[in-house]
Amino acid sequence: MVSRASHDAVALRPPATTSARWRRVAARRWLARGVLVLPGLGLATLDWLARRDQIAAWPLGTVAVYAATLVLGAVLWGALVAAASARRAWGARAVLVAGATMAVGAQLYFFGRYHAYMNPRAVLVGTSMMPSIGQQLWSDRASFLRALLPPIALALLLPFARRRTARLKRRHAWLALDVGVMALLLAAFGVEATGGGEQAASPDVLYLASMGRLAYARWEHDDAVVRAHPGPRTPAPVPPIAPGASPAARSERRSVLFVLTESVRAADTCNGPSPDCETTPYTNELLPGRFAFSQMRALDSTTAVSLAVLWSGLSPTASREALHTAPLLWEYAHAAGFDTAYWTSQNMFFANSGTWLEGLPLSRWVSATDLDPDPTYEVGADDAKLIDVALRDLPGMRAPFVGVVHLSNTHFPYVVDESDAPFQPQGHAFGAGDAAKVHNRYDDAIRRQDALVARLVRGVRAVPGGDQVVIVFASDHGEQIRERGAIGHTWGVYDEEVRVPFWIDAPEGAITAEETDRLRALADVPLTQLDVLPTLLDLMGVWDAPAMASFRSAMPGESLLRGGSPDRPVVLTNCSGIFACAFKNWGAMRGTRKLLATQNDARWKCFDTARDPGEHVDLGPRGCGDLRDIAEADGRGTPF
Repeated sequence: MVSRASHDAVALRPPATTSARWRRVAARRWLARGVLVLPGLGLATLDWLARRDQIAAWPLGTVAVYAATLVLGAVLWGALVAAASARRAWGARAVLVAGATMAVGAQLYFFGRYHAYMNPRAVLVGTSMMPSIGQQLWSDRASFLRALLPPIALALLLPFARRRTARLKRRHAWLALDVGVMALLLAAFGVEATGGGEQAASPDVLYLASMGRLAYARWEHDDAVVRAHPGPRTPAPVPPIAPGASPAARSERRSVLFVLTESVRAADTCNGPSPDCETTPYTNELLPGRFAFSQMRALDSTTAVSLAVLWSGLSPTASREALHTAPLLWEYAHAAGFDTAYWTSQNMFFANSGTWLEGLPLSRWVSATDLDPDPTYEVGADDAKLIDVALRDLPGMRAPFVGVVHLSNTHFPYVVDESDAPFQPQGHAFGAGDAAKVHNRYDDAIRRQDALVARLVRGVRAVPGGDQVVIVFASDHGEQIRERGAIGHTWGVYDEEVRVPFWIDAPEGAITAEETDRLRALADVPLTQLDVLPTLLDLMGVWDAPAMASFRSAMPGESLLRGGSPDRPVVLTNCSGIFACAFKNWGAMRGTRKLLATQNDARWKCFDTARDPGEHVDLGPRGCGDLRDIAEADGRGTPF
């Protein structure tokens, strides 16, 4: 017999179906909460997998800031998903999808190529930053779309999943939208990433902070944005230059053609004569007697900085004022009575290049927009068209002349000749396993350009008097292809980004036997581009002219015809007064010892490039002697 109390307890117990319903409701509530947490947790996991070594090296304070941005991002996306899950919440859904597309998808794509996220410094570097990025994304649209699709899909599916698991009251949806907008504004205008070189934040918050900084800088007409690029020059006047006392000056003055290319690293060329040459076979066969320098290095891996060094002879650490007042190659040549020309397929709108070069004394001037009505910012106009124009103009140049042929199609995404592309397979994509394909395309782009350079050289030699023209070839900087995680340049001063091809083809009798011996002796000696302008001026016969004395004293380099300056310690840096760096990195070098670091490092690294050409064995800062003091001098400090 059942007692009265037992009967009452059974009566009060909910039916089994009601209990199951409660469990389902509780499970759905927990699932709904999980949907809100999923975006932040997933992004944190992806970021950890992408750069766990970098994050692990940060000091505790930096990690704390980074963790706070992860929480902020999680609140932002959770609130937007909640707001977008309400009925007819089209505005919230639009904000969610747009934010996920750019702050997540574009950031993941950006990291895939550069091994760094877009950050406030990067967006302030170039006046043409956004058009350049737009063209880059279009040229690699398949990879970009693949990076965008997952976050877009999640942005569309998560609100639907949230609504299916638990209904949100309208007033709660409005509250969630308010929280999301407040978190977005805080990320855009209230976050300052510290430590970790301006990368110490979650990728989504870094992107929003970048857009906020850019908007604020534009609103305030921030002078720092303008000073990140070359501006109009006010060069010091160069008096008439009479020939100097060098052997070159005493003989008939020579014409010089300087052929400059973009992003070509020495490791992917046959800089000197080689019996087996696939990437540069045409110049290799055409110029077996060229003087080649296997250890020539740029002082940076940024075009604007390299050009300032090559054309002014100044160090990249010179002040902005000095870099804007120093005469350039053509101004020295004009003062010495040379005819002058500059043919370039580079787009002069990029990074204010055209503004910086305004006023040059040129009888011939051609740039990308003269060759193509709509050249890209990245690869410019077709190098083949440029060679056509240069060969058309050369017969009309008055001897002696100084001309620069400036090529650009070896810049990413690399222009190739499909009928002469032996390096296969190749592609544009930036996935972790795409380095080999991209490298193949890069090598084919070098091969195409080499064929054009060979055509230029043959054309020059065929022009009356062309058999006495000295031809100098160089690249502005090198290129990284995943050696340190990125594709492109400006990311460091490791050798893949700074060791460049450099050769001189001098006709028989153009230089003395003593100068020939000096050039041959430098074939495998560490040199830098500080010696290039002195060498060009010496080839012209004006390097030791009395009128050059004050200008010569400001140039740290020395003519290679006189032995160069191989033992001089130099600073390597992508952060210059003429072009602010998007990614802080610099160092110093003397001989074969190189000290360097980036903003992702925790300390200086030292390498012996002779024994360790791949720069894998870190000798520690002490292994580079006084190079640390040199790298940190003049207020530079460390990049990390």
